[in-house]
Amino acid sequence: MSKAKVFIVSYESQAKHKVFFCDYESQQKNHQIICPGELVNFESQADIKVFIVKFESQATIKIMRKNFPN
Repeated sequence: MSKAKVFIVSYESQAKHKVFFCDYESQQKNHQIICPGELVNFESQADIKVFIVKFESQATIKIMRKNFPN
């Protein structure tokens, strides 16, 4: 499996997925979509565009900070 190229967008409407950072491994959901992955500097390089949300109920991906691509 190749690494996903992830870009964090500024607006929710631009994102394919919404990400929420959880505290425990057992809370992770759909994290395999972006993990393993790498952050890219430009939107045009990205395979997946994500937006960071404040509330768990808004998220399509729940992931621990240590597992988020860097």
